[in-house]
Amino acid sequence: MLLKKIYLVGWLCLLALTPFFRKVTGSEVFGQQDAQYNQYMFNQLAINPAFAGSRDMLSIIMMHRNQWTGIAEAPTTGSLSVQMPLKNRKVGIGAEITSDRIGPKNISSVLFSYAYRIPFTKGKLSFGLRMGMYNYSFDWSKMDYKDKNDLYNTGNRSSKITGTGDFGLYYYARTFYWGLGINHLNRGKTVVSGNDSTARQAVHVFIPVGKSFQVGNTVINPTILLKGAANSPGTTDLGINVLLKESLWLGVSVRSKYGFAFLTQYLVNERLKIGYSFDQGVNKIGIAGKGSHEIMIGYDLGLHGSKMILPRYL
Repeated sequence: MLLKKIYLVGWLCLLALTPFFRKVTGSEVFGQQDAQYNQYMFNQLAINPAFAGSRDMLSIIMMHRNQWTGIAEAPTTGSLSVQMPLKNRKVGIGAEITSDRIGPKNISSVLFSYAYRIPFTKGKLSFGLRMGMYNYSFDWSKMDYKDKNDLYNTGNRSSKITGTGDFGLYYYARTFYWGLGINHLNRGKTVVSGNDSTARQAVHVFIPVGKSFQVGNTVINPTILLKGAANSPGTTDLGINVLLKESLWLGVSVRSKYGFAFLTQYLVNERLKIGYSFDQGVNKIGIAGKGSHEIMIGYDLGLHGSKMILPRYL
């Protein structure tokens, strides 16, 4: 019943934002542009700037995703994120460096997040802002044109630098979290050549929700992630993760219109964690792609006398 209520509230948020999408996009059609991760629940800074500092410690996470290994030049994503609270604990800051490559296109970014937290009911409510730069580059020498008359660019490379402005809300308590991340509010231009003015960043919305239940030495953590991009169909990730003896996470999730994913994470100690995820699509491109692999390494360092929150669902 609780998950149904959370799911309904999340989709109502997406529906409420639909008029906003139409207003800022007009009639253009976009697909999902931002990189996606199966292990997003362990690094929500990637989808929501309001997450910055919420772990109450210096947190460093590296992630690498190799998508659709059966397809040449398929997406490959790497990221490094650092976040921490300031000494007054009301403010959190974060920084991210990402590289997302698919075929001849590479998108790299440097992003900075700021979050301000206030007590709210039994937890904290965080308001976040993120700004940064994206570099969209194309290697035209890798393009294979069926009709040479379609040749779009005679040079070898071209690039376009554009900014981004993101906003987020994040509520979290000891065993529950809910977030709302809205990315690319400025809809920066991504065109790298020519006079096409419609090639812009699409507004993206992410709504993650998680609830933890502790039974003895076991933590059960069902999760939901609602994702939407302007003028594109929304998708839903439904998952359940289990933490065994405060040291080993095991999880499975189902992604609408795609397939399923498995994850595992081992907490080496209170500071170091290593995670792996595998996903397999059941649609045409997922079957042809033969699965995707994702690796995560995280390191936490206590600051200002902070201690790890238990149960560890973040």
